[in-house]
Amino acid sequence: MTKKELMSQLENAKNNYILGLAAISLFSNEKVYPILEESHAKFGTYTVEFKQVKNLLMKSADRDIAIKEFLTSQIRALIKESFELIKNYCDKTKQDSAFKAESWYQFARMIRNCLSHNFRFEFKKYDKSLLPVSWKGRTIDASMDGKHLELKFFGYVETWELFTEYQDFVANSLS
Repeated sequence: MTKKELMSQLENAKNNYILGLAAISLFSNEKVYPILEESHAKFGTYTVEFKQVKNLLMKSADRDIAIKEFLTSQIRALIKESFELIKNYCDKTKQDSAFKAESWYQFARMIRNCLSHNFRFEFKKYDKSLLPVSWKGRTIDASMDGKHLELKFFGYVETWELFTEYQDFVANSLS
């Protein structure tokens, strides 16, 4: 993979996140319910009706849960996949020391691990030896071991800001 290809893949990941944010915005608007009522997706021999989505979104409590779960999938996809793309590129191009030297690297790595483990922090001995780690006023410490990642700790804003750090690093620090 070239740096240009890596930048392109990161841009694709960002676009997917933005599509997810657009979907969340639309799901929060009752004007889309009639469209969902009559819409569907067809692939192969299958047809999936979107009426089920409309029914889920009509109830406030169900809508809040569904949107939160969809948001967490978007956070997982953007942060985890982008981290892995950069890690693989750095490994293959022998630039992993530059990646690991970034001030946000350990924080991002622990968030990536948390996202991979059902949004729970699960620290290994090595992780514990590094704690606490901080980034932009957020601190991961030993008390978080086994705890669920809360969106108030790492949500929309932090996801966007960390991804921006990823992109800046690739654009300006890698060859």
